[in-house]
Amino acid sequence: MMLCSHLRFVITVCALSGSLLSQSEQPAAGPAVDYVDAFPGQESFPQPLFVAYDAREPDSAFVVCQPGYVFRVPREGERAARETFLDLSEQVLTDNWEEGLLGFQFDPAYADNDYVWAYWSERIEEREEPQARDKRKSDRQSVIARYQVVERDGTRVVDRDSELRVMEVFQPFGNHNGGTIVFGPDDMLYIALGDGGYKDDVYGNAESLQMLLGKVLRVDVRSASADAPYEVPKDNPFVGAEGARPEIWCYGLRNVWRMSFDRETDELWAADVGQNKVEEVDVLVRGGFYGWNSFEADDKFDNRRSKLPTPPDAIPPIASYTHREGLSITGGYVYRGAAVPSLRGWYVYSDFITKRAWACDKDGDVVKLKGAPYPPSSYSETPSGELLMTCYIQKKGKIYKLVAGGE
Repeated sequence: MMLCSHLRFVITVCALSGSLLSQSEQPAAGPAVDYVDAFPGQESFPQPLFVAYDAREPDSAFVVCQPGYVFRVPREGERAARETFLDLSEQVLTDNWEEGLLGFQFDPAYADNDYVWAYWSERIEEREEPQARDKRKSDRQSVIARYQVVERDGTRVVDRDSELRVMEVFQPFGNHNGGTIVFGPDDMLYIALGDGGYKDDVYGNAESLQMLLGKVLRVDVRSASADAPYEVPKDNPFVGAEGARPEIWCYGLRNVWRMSFDRETDELWAADVGQNKVEEVDVLVRGGFYGWNSFEADDKFDNRRSKLPTPPDAIPPIASYTHREGLSITGGYVYRGAAVPSLRGWYVYSDFITKRAWACDKDGDVVKLKGAPYPPSSYSETPSGELLMTCYIQKKGKIYKLVAGGE
């Protein structure tokens, strides 16, 4: 996940006081929020990363866990029932903190086709593949696959044998996997991939349009088959560009740790985990270049490894914070719920290490929210637009709902 990139900073974090300063000044206090257990009847979840919902099962929620599980639980949080909806634990690679089952989505046409989608890490036989500069031997890759849901013994579950792999991406290292998959309002599948790992984007992948790493991809999987696992949308920005992968939607990203569409504006928001100094929030647009690794947020990056000229017109972040405030950003959603009216229209995010939380708007205004109860691993959005925060520590986690807090 996002933790390994910053393990070397943990001792520093422990020594920091509660009066840390931001890049310029402390953000003003934002709406009063609190966090309540969304599923108090449930035992802890193993490293929860997401909660998915489907209209066909209005009484259920689906909790996605990094070791390879998706559990069906009652939306009525007081109930303790739990069923395994998907179990990929025997094949998911979790050797690195940032590997595992990292993404899950119901197909937009799930009511008709019974398809679900997953992004997960896999061990492979070691091989060597070219990077943007030089080559690298590795024994791991990321898999994006489609599965069919079937009925067994009166229960709907995912049939692992129905797997259709639509993409395999060679990973030079075990960290910076990205892992978010999300269907856009256009029904295209958007895939976040990190720069390949280690540190400093050592192979210069993020700026190279010949590589999928360090990018957000956009593909059409509506007619996916073994012979044609996906199609490239004709309006992708680099279709027809010499030497560029046409799947790329935007580039120059280090390790997007969660991205989401604003359900009202259709804008794609993302949190990009920083290297040495700065964590950032971006709004991702068609063909956009987001600076890595010529820049880390707004700062020039001195350890740049790419041999290519820096692409022009780098898009600065909407918001950022330095490593005096946190070390690993966790992206959320633009809040569109009703429980905290004063938070509507603000993008909510937090830090996995320090548990601090903020909200920002598109103008770059930032406000401080109440810190998370435990390290926040991810966020999810309920069908009504309320926000859930998944948290875990020592591989055991809980899921919290954001509600209005006391003034």
